[in-house]
Amino acid sequence: METMVEHNAIAESWATLKTHLAAKSRELNAEVHSYPQPIARCDDQLPKLLEQRSRAVLQLQLANALGDTPERGADAEWRRKVGEFLARPDGVSDDDIESAIRARLRAALSARLQPG
Repeated sequence: METMVEHNAIAESWATLKTHLAAKSRELNAEVHSYPQPIARCDDQLPKLLEQRSRAVLQLQLANALGDTPERGADAEWRRKVGEFLARPDGVSDDDIESAIRARLRAALSARLQPG
């Protein structure tokens, strides 16, 4: 049975990740919106920025589709889906903060799987 501490660690990490992804999506969207015009054909920064924004938006959509942390004891299927979300290859980010949050969430989920 999951302890309250384990449940809280998972819930806190999940909420932090979703909040970070939402903020990152807004930040990247604003950066794209304010990108200097005209855009030269040789501009190599805009495609990377667009890719980062697209990735952040997709990750946020996937996270939102999983919803909030269910009530303690009723979340085995949700935890499995979050584990799959974390394992997605498109989940890899060059954002150090997001990577740290994901690592904390992975640790919280795996602590739940460790024998007592």
